[in-house]
Order: sequence, then structure tokens, then C-alpha cells
Amino acid sequence: MKRPIIVILALTLLFGSLSAADLTITFTSKGKSAMGGGGDGTVIQYYTAAYQMARMVEARHDDLIDIQQGISYVIDHKKKTVSKISFDDAAAAMANLDTSNGAALGKLMTVMVGDPNAVQVARTGNEQVAGRNCQVWHIQVGKLVMDLSADPTLKRPIPDRDLARITQARIAQFARSGPMGASFKRMFEEMAKIQGIPLKTHMTGIMGMDATQEATRVEVGAIPADTFALPEGYKVEDMGKQLREAAAKAHP
Repeated sequence: MKRPIIVILALTLLFGSLSAADLTITFTSKGKSAMGGGGDGTVIQYYTAAYQMARMVEARHDDLIDIQQGISYVIDHKKKTVSKISFDDAAAAMANLDTSNGAALGKLMTVMVGDPNAVQVARTGNEQVAGRNCQVWHIQVGKLVMDLSADPTLKRPIPDRDLARITQARIAQFARSGPMGASFKRMFEEMAKIQGIPLKTHMTGIMGMDATQEATRVEVGAIPADTFALPEGYKVEDMGKQLREAAAKAHP
């Protein structure tokens, strides 16, 4: 799984609280992510009480969370692979990332990404996105910068008790990214504190990253169950197992 794809996917599934209705949001995505990846395209976010999914149309990647089973999937339709990680493995990966930060964050990486503990958060104004009133926020973690516009009235149909576990599953994708992962982890933790769902994001500051997503359509209504069906015949990779093995090698 490439980090640029992970960055975009992770951004799409971190926000919200309790609500009753299913929700579908269509975004346009522009620019490039860290390491020169990314590109223009369409991202569709789906939210129900049982599932969340971000579908990257042109990239042919789906990022799916089965909330009831406690499993996160990354589906690559080009390679015909499914990478999965349980919420429990995600929590363990986050703990390992926290304990390894001090040793891993060398002088070179500090210059490149900055200190993940140097955090600034400020509300900077208001704007309309996709016809909805949003609050504008500026977040900086080291050299990583996020400007986002969130609609505080827009909620995901997910119980509050599940939100922290979902956030862990998303952030765990960065556990193999070393010091850079520590910066993204802290960024997403701060973003998750903001009320509502972001309808516009702009991330800059690391390794040429300049990526924007902006909502063009917000729909409230039932989503067909087969939207979240796993594809048949794809190779399944256990990311949780891979992270456990990597942690064992790093801490014999």
C-alpha cells in the first residue's frame, strides 16, 4: 500500500458523531501527496451505522471499515488485493508507533518533517462549501499543515463509542512510515477533535505535498448494502500480521 494513497484515504474517514441517516459525499481531489503521488480525481465517501467507505474512482481504490466486525480493509481493484487490519491490531500498531518515536526521529527526519509534538490549532473563519456553512480551521504539526472547512451540523451515523476505534484503524496505516507517520498520526488526532465533517481540506508542508479535496455534493438517504460487499477472488493480505512481525523484529 503506497503512502500517498493512504494519506488521501485516511483523511476521508476521521470525523463525525451520532446521527440517524446514511450519508454520501462526493469530492473532487487535486494535487499531489507526499512522495509525489496523488493526482486529480473523484472520491466518494459513504457513511452508515455499520460501514464507512471512501471510494477513489480513478485510482480504483476502496477504503472500507466494517464497524461491527472491527476490521478495516483497503481494496486495490487494479492489483486485485484486499489488505485488512483489525481494530485491535491497529491499537497495538499505534502504541508501537508512540514508543518508537524517540529513537526513530533522527536529525535528518526532524529537518524534513519537524517535531510532531509542535502543534498549533486555530479557527480562522467561515465559508460555504457545497452550499453548506462551514467553519475554517488551520492545523500545523511540525511542518505538516492542514487547512480544512468543516460543517459542524453534518454528522456520521456512528455511535460515539466506535469513533476512537475507527480513528485508530485509520492512523495505524502510518505505523510503517516511521517519523513521518508520527506527524500524520498527531495531525489526524487533532483533526478528529473538530466538530462535524470536513467538506474541504488542503494539506501541504512535507516532501512536496500539495493536496486538496472539496465536496461537490452531499446526499442524505439509504445506501444499498451491496455497496460495501468485498470483491470475490482477490488476494487477501493481513496488514495486522505484517505490523506485528515488524514490531517483533524492531523490539526482539
